[in-house]
Amino acid sequence: MVNIPGLVAGNFEHCPVYKISAKDTNKFVLLCDREQVPFTSFVEIFEVGGRTPSNEHREAYEYFYVLKGEGLAKVGSEYETPIRQGSFIIIPPGNHHDIINTGDSRLYCLTTMVPDEMFSDLIKAGPAAELDEEDLAVLKTLAIAQ
Repeated sequence: MVNIPGLVAGNFEHCPVYKISAKDTNKFVLLCDREQVPFTSFVEIFEVGGRTPSNEHREAYEYFYVLKGEGLAKVGSEYETPIRQGSFIIIPPGNHHDIINTGDSRLYCLTTMVPDEMFSDLIKAGPAAELDEEDLAVLKTLAIAQ
């Protein structure tokens, strides 16, 4: 038996999936949260035309890494950049931001917030969701490619 304090390991297939609210289209595969570590990390899945709820964080840095798909990252009214597979953006605290799926297929982002700023509580308070066959195929293919 391994006993390494703070070690968290798993597979996305065993992680809970949520939406922030029933009306939202984005799904969140919660990989880890503040109950285990001082940050939260998840795979966010954006439907075609989907977007993050427009928001900003008081203390947290938010890191988006595009696993598949394409979109647009907006930070305030000053910065806008297209994103695609392999792109990343780190948004510092205090910056209003949006991530928008502008592609013709789903957008998959690995997203991490440091510190958690209780964002995982917001996710877990939403309704449970499920990964469909397309999500499973994409995430399994990405895992195999590694």
